[in-house]
Amino acid sequence: MTVEIHGENRFETYTKTREGSRAVIIQDGKILLSHELNSGWWLIPGGGLEEGETPEECVIREVEEETGYIVCPLKHFLVMQEYYEEYRYTGYYFVCEVTGNGQMKLTDAEKRRGVQPEWIPLQDAIELFSKHESYASVSEEQRGAYQREYLALREYMTLGSESPEQQIYERFPGISCAYTDAAGREKLKYNGLADKENGIPVNGNTVFPACSISKFVTAMTVMKLEEQELLNIDDPVNRYLHQWKLLAADGKESDATIRSILTHTSGIVDGDDSFYGLRRNDHEVGLLDVLEGRTPYNKRRTVSEKQPGTEFEYSDAGYCVLQLMIREITDSAFEEIAAQYVFEPLGLNKTFFASLKNIELREKEQSMAAGYDSEGILIPGKYPQIPDLAASGLWSTPGELMVIAKEFIEAVNGRSSFLSRESAQEMIRPAESFSWVGLGLFLRGDDTLVSQGWGENGQNMLKMNFVTGEVSVVMTNQDPGVDQAESGVELLTEL
Repeated sequence: MTVEIHGENRFETYTKTREGSRAVIIQDGKILLSHELNSGWWLIPGGGLEEGETPEECVIREVEEETGYIVCPLKHFLVMQEYYEEYRYTGYYFVCEVTGNGQMKLTDAEKRRGVQPEWIPLQDAIELFSKHESYASVSEEQRGAYQREYLALREYMTLGSESPEQQIYERFPGISCAYTDAAGREKLKYNGLADKENGIPVNGNTVFPACSISKFVTAMTVMKLEEQELLNIDDPVNRYLHQWKLLAADGKESDATIRSILTHTSGIVDGDDSFYGLRRNDHEVGLLDVLEGRTPYNKRRTVSEKQPGTEFEYSDAGYCVLQLMIREITDSAFEEIAAQYVFEPLGLNKTFFASLKNIELREKEQSMAAGYDSEGILIPGKYPQIPDLAASGLWSTPGELMVIAKEFIEAVNGRSSFLSRESAQEMIRPAESFSWVGLGLFLRGDDTLVSQGWGENGQNMLKMNFVTGEVSVVMTNQDPGVDQAESGVELLTEL
């Protein structure tokens, strides 16, 4: 397991690194900590690697020098990476057992701080470190250190247990999460393999399929176009379509608006077993073929079969209509417009819509998570072909989706130069007769917004609170065969 902590004062690019090891040592329900008598600090014992030293050798040496105990490392269970100013600090955490007594060798600085070893109940230590935020106004260094130790002990508590969190991580080949707390501090957490066949581990730069989180980004793209006065979301979508028209059940042109398509209330009904199963080596399917129902990928012609505004019918086909509309309004490829209006202004270089051309380019440049079906079998070609980009063709990292979410929250509160408050407020305004649906988003309670996706090569969820500013993103690279609540993906957004 790897956890990243991003300090508020971190530089965009770190230029210095430090590595060290720490030991979690438990006996009779108590944990061994280093207590600095003069400052009152408590820390898990450990210190920095010396030249030519392995993390295991380091933890043995540091524990003896700091506490006087000789230990044996039993398990390396966590890598903690902390980013503060120009530094990246990497900590290797080991479960250790005491095997004998050695000799303390405190440095002069440690002697001045009054360092001494003390055993305290494990739950008391967890409680102590859990109060890390209370030190924010006193010492950012102590706040960060206590957050680090708290997260490490939480990870330790899952070892060898059947904790819900551990079970979720074991359910997927690879999983990656990003969190922003109410104070604006960021944390990344990832585990497992991006590619089982080649043994490639997930890291903070691994790009996952975002599936239907695509709709959130598509909705923002539409609102950006409205800000440019290139469309009005309350106009019938047919006003902007020329190659192809959306028809009603009677064969006449539908009056479904752009807004109704964004909220899945346009009357468009997807075909059964549609929008999955297309492989990269299959014949490329065009967007008009999808809309016309001329392909096994979608056998049902896209029609507004019900009176717009009367029923909610979740529809990928509806977002295909929006994809065509954006292409016709701008005379550019949809994926290029999304990059121009969303990804580039936000400085996102790992987020893209996966046209076949984009996939071929990106897989050479960065780590894309291979996709696995509900049986854990690799999808042929690793990644499916997705003609319906606006509906489910987005790829990103949890960290970059968090950037989008944070900027959207800023826009809702009128603090963004990227998206106007009016546009953001429109996106979170409930659809008429459907109080839980916004534009490309779902509304939960008074202040929580959700975007989620589930496809044949992954499942994910993005949750944001536009009052507190909290954001959580969970991304995986396997279809678990059950929804987010049952697979545990939703539970991870609460952690």
